[in-house]
Amino acid sequence: MNSSTYCVYCHILMSIVKTEAWIKAGYKLFGNEGIEGVKVERLARILQLNKSGFYHYFGSMNSFLKSLLRYHVSMARYIAAEAATCENLDPDLLLLIIKHKTFFLVESQLLVRCKTTHLGADIDEAGRIINKEILPLWRKATQLPEDSTVALAYLNIILHYFYARLTPDNMNYEFLHSLAVETRGVLNKVVDEKHIASEKAGGQIPSE
Repeated sequence: MNSSTYCVYCHILMSIVKTEAWIKAGYKLFGNEGIEGVKVERLARILQLNKSGFYHYFGSMNSFLKSLLRYHVSMARYIAAEAATCENLDPDLLLLIIKHKTFFLVESQLLVRCKTTHLGADIDEAGRIINKEILPLWRKATQLPEDSTVALAYLNIILHYFYARLTPDNMNYEFLHSLAVETRGVLNKVVDEKHIASEKAGGQIPSE
């Protein structure tokens, strides 16, 4: 590798590193504060970089938000692979949520709080990826029906209820366990009211 090629290589590598730094910082802000918290000035201050670099790499805030969404989808694929190895909702999935708390906080923002017009993209893609793997865990712990289409509809009810209560300050096992027990009760009540026959498997969340 000659010096000219090496310099080009270093420049590309540095661009990738800085781009990822902007994205990861923005991703964390998105999870903690929602789309309203993602500001160029704040990101530049956090990273101790000139905000002109933001516009060099992304061009606009809209482009940056789309990059965050693509990053979120890539994280969903990675975490879904881990979720596939979980044997039960509690404690396996709850501990996975804690391990990847930023992802689940972002998913909470997208599912419950975010206005789709801000992103102009399919904000449900990451949810579809992760839900495929966590559906069996919720089914084992609740009265979700075996029919996948119906079960997914009820899973959306669960997740809206569950994710709406997540904050950066309560992402700990004690809170998530309590929330999972509460959510299980709400879901089972909804299923009962709809007169859906239930078949319980193992791995239930213990009642308090």
